[in-house]
Amino acid sequence: MFAPVGMAVTAVEDLPGLIDKGRRRVELQLANARVVGKFVVTKTERRVADQIDTLMHNGAGGPAEPVRGPAPGGATAPARSVPDTAAGAVVGSALADYDTLSASQVVRRLESLGPEELRAVQRYEASTRNRRTILNRAAQLLEEQRPAPPGP
Repeated sequence: MFAPVGMAVTAVEDLPGLIDKGRRRVELQLANARVVGKFVVTKTERRVADQIDTLMHNGAGGPAEPVRGPAPGGATAPARSVPDTAAGAVVGSALADYDTLSASQVVRRLESLGPEELRAVQRYEASTRNRRTILNRAAQLLEEQRPAPPGP
């Protein structure tokens, strides 16, 4: 008969301590969950921003080179080279709105260009968006347009 009464008194005396212990454990788990959640959200935001940046800078044609953001520790990735403005002028007159065209749109229009214009496209593209699809096709067309060596 005294055992149940003793247990009831002990439970009443220890209840605030048990509640406090449970609260601290839950708070610790919530804090850990917040840290992990913030890490995942930040990492995902960076990946999405990098993918959007890649799409904006490389167009829709062909694989894009990865765009590197800030490195761990605050260092930044090397900047792109300065655009070749002379080649840009030639490209702009040969292909209207060049900078707004996707790689697949540019590739279709390259066949109408002469050797000087193709070389200008190569220089300008290499100094700006560096889309391999365009650079490779321009090189192929220049090779095809090269005159055959004189025969014997």
